[in-house]
Amino acid sequence: MKKLFAALLALTLLLSLAACGGSPAQSPATQAPAESAGEAPAENAGDVPAVALPTELHVVPPELTTNLDIMNNTSDCASLMVSGSVFEQLVSVDADYQPVPELCESWEINEDSTEYIYHLRQGVKFHNGETMTAEDVVASMNRWIDGIEAVSTFVGGSHFEKVDDATVKITMPTPFAYLNNLIGAYANRPIIVPASVIANIDETGILTEYIGTGPYLVSEIKEDQYVKLEKFDGYQPYGTDGDFSGWAGYKHAYIPTVVFDFLADDNSIISGLQTGQVHVTSGIGYDSYDMFASDDHYNVTVTAAQMPMLIFNKAAGLAADAAFRRGINAALNMDEILYGAYGSQDFYSLNSSYMFPSQEVWYTDAGSEYYNQADPEAAKAYLDEAGYDYTEPFKILVASDSPDFYSMAVIIKGQLEAAGIPCELLTYDWSTFVEIRNNEPDQYNAFITSFAAKTVPSMNLYLSSSWAGWCTDERVQSDLAAINASSSVEEGAQIWQALQQYMWEDYMPVSNFGIQNDLMISTSNVEGLSYLERICYVNAQFVA
Repeated sequence: MKKLFAALLALTLLLSLAACGGSPAQSPATQAPAESAGEAPAENAGDVPAVALPTELHVVPPELTTNLDIMNNTSDCASLMVSGSVFEQLVSVDADYQPVPELCESWEINEDSTEYIYHLRQGVKFHNGETMTAEDVVASMNRWIDGIEAVSTFVGGSHFEKVDDATVKITMPTPFAYLNNLIGAYANRPIIVPASVIANIDETGILTEYIGTGPYLVSEIKEDQYVKLEKFDGYQPYGTDGDFSGWAGYKHAYIPTVVFDFLADDNSIISGLQTGQVHVTSGIGYDSYDMFASDDHYNVTVTAAQMPMLIFNKAAGLAADAAFRRGINAALNMDEILYGAYGSQDFYSLNSSYMFPSQEVWYTDAGSEYYNQADPEAAKAYLDEAGYDYTEPFKILVASDSPDFYSMAVIIKGQLEAAGIPCELLTYDWSTFVEIRNNEPDQYNAFITSFAAKTVPSMNLYLSSSWAGWCTDERVQSDLAAINASSSVEEGAQIWQALQQYMWEDYMPVSNFGIQNDLMISTSNVEGLSYLERICYVNAQFVA
C-alpha cells in the first residue's frame, strides 16, 4: 500500500513529473490525435500542426519499493513494475493461469512428471547485449531453487542442468505435476538473468543489476521518487502479434518510456490524473471511485485481486494452540472487517475458499460453516478448551503504511475485546514489520497480509512450513505433497477439498476474510492495458 510521506514531499514529487520527462499537463480530452505514441501525424487539411501524444506513460503504484529483484521481493509493486516487462521467465501464465512458454519454445514432461525438458528460444538478448544461453537459464533457475526454501522442497532439492546449448532439464526424485504452474505464477519469480550478474551477487543474495530480457529495461532509479523504464530495442517478441493473455504472449513497447512515480497521497494522485501528469494508477482510495467512474475521460476497472487474511503464528505463543486459533476465528465478523477496510460491498466479496471462484477446478466451499461466524459464545468454548485465562493479550502485528490492513486490525481488536479477549496491536513501518514477522515469532500471535491467486493450492505461501506463520502440520504438508504428486488435476482437487475442510474445522492456519477488489484508473487516451492481479502495461499505447 502507499507510503504516507509529508505533504510537502508529495507536492514536490507531483511538480517534478515534468522534470522526469512527463507529458505536458493537459486533460485527455484535449490531447490531439497521433498515429502512434511519440509520433506526430501529418498536418491536417487546414495546415494546423497536430500535437504529438506523450512519449512517457506515468504510472502510480499502490506502494513504494525500489528493490526490483522479484525473486526475493514479493511485493505487488515490484512485480507491477518489472514482471514480464523487464524480466521474463522460462514459463508464464495466461489469463486462466494456464502455463505458457516464454523464454522456452516448448517443453517435454515424462509420464510420471519427474523430468521436465525445456527447449529454449534462440537469439534472445539481455539488456546488456549478451545473448541468453543455457548456462544463464541454469544459473537463474538454480538460484531460485537454492534461494527459496519452499521451491527446493517442491522439486525435492533437484537442480536444473544443461543438456545442450538450446536445452535444459530438471529431474526430480518424486513426481511433481505442477512445476510449470510454479515457474509461471509463484510469488518468488524465477526470473532469467545473465549468469555473470548472478556471479556478482553479494552475501545478501539480492540482485544489484537489473538485467533482463523483456521489452523494457531499467534506465533510472531515484530512491523514494520514481523508477524509469525505457524501451529495449533488442527485444524479440514471441507468439503472434495481438495474441496476449494474462502475463503471456506477444509484447510490444509502443510507449518508449514508462515512469513509476511515488506520490504521497490520494490528493496528489487525483491531481495528477486530472492534469494529465498521471496516466494509470491502482494506488488510489476507493472513495475516489465515483469521481472517475462517472467521467468519460477515464477508464475504471474493478477486479478481484487479493485475499486478505489473519495469519496465525503457529510456532510460538497463544496461537500455537489450534483450539485458541479456532476461538479467535469464531469471534470474527468478516463482513464488518472488509466493509471497514474498503467502505463498500463493490470493493470486496465474502469468500470462505482458499482459492478464487474463477479457479473452478480448485474452488470449494468446504469448511464454510466455520467462516464468518461472529459468535462470541462459540469463541469462548474454543478458548476454554485451549485453557485460555483471558488475561494475556492477543497480539496482532500490522504494517502502519498499509492502511487497509491497519483498519482491519483495529476492527478485529474491537471485535475480540467485545468478546472478552484482550487484544494489542503491534504497529510498525513495512520494513520493521517484515523483520519481526520473519525473524521474531515470539513477539506476536498473528499478522495481517493478503495473497493473490495461485495456480495450485500448494503454492499458497501461508501454507509453507518455512514461511512466517510456520504451517508445519503433518497432514497439511502430506496432503499438499500428495496434490503435487497427483496424476491429474481432478485427483488433486479431491485431496484439496478434504484438506480445506480439515483446515477450517480443525487446524485453522489462517482466518480468510474474503476477497478484495482492486481499483485501476487510467486516462481514456491509454489503450492496451490489461489486469491480472496487477496492471500489465507492456502493450499500452496512447491514442486520440
